[in-house]
Amino acid sequence: MKPPLSILAMLLLLGAAVFCAQRWGHEAGRAACAAQVQEVQGVLRRQDQALNALREEGVRRSVRARQALATAQAGQADAQAAAARILALQPEGNACRAAEALIARETAGSTAGGTP
Repeated sequence: MKPPLSILAMLLLLGAAVFCAQRWGHEAGRAACAAQVQEVQGVLRRQDQALNALREEGVRRSVRARQALATAQAGQADAQAAAARILALQPEGNACRAAEALIARETAGSTAGGTP
């Protein structure tokens, strides 16, 4: 018994429709995947730029911290030198008079345009 021609035609059309639907689904899936990949790449680029900006800020802060430390160490060395001068000038245990004498000497030296 032969199937009628109309049934064969409908099966052929149904097969073609299924094939086209699969093909369209495959292409739509690829397009969606490509769009997602581009979106993720954009997010990664923005995160990389933000990370680079944070690194640069970290470097700037580190440089400023090193400079502040060097300034503080220089100030500490100056203070230690001044303390040593005070102790060297200390007449018979009177540190206050020695400090006053040192301040007067250094003030006179700076107003005269020279260094003590």
